[in-house]
Amino acid sequence: MLNKMSRPDEVKAWLEYKGFSKMTIRTLGVLNGGLILGMTRDELRTVCPEEGARVFFQLQAVKSALALASESDHAQYNGR
Repeated sequence: MLNKMSRPDEVKAWLEYKGFSKMTIRTLGVLNGGLILGMTRDELRTVCPEEGARVFFQLQAVKSALALASESDHAQYNGR
């Protein structure tokens, strides 16, 4: 799964797995996880006009999953 520690090759693989175009993969596949997860919708639309909004939507799902995992880890260690 994509996360803030993902290397550019992992970001590229994630973009490929999600079915993004070669242009989007080439443009964003050089970034690490922290950078791509920190991009705003407008930034993504600027660098990837065709698919920026879809990339943003997919990244929101990743951020939600990471937040849930973090909450689960926090509850597990602090709740017992």
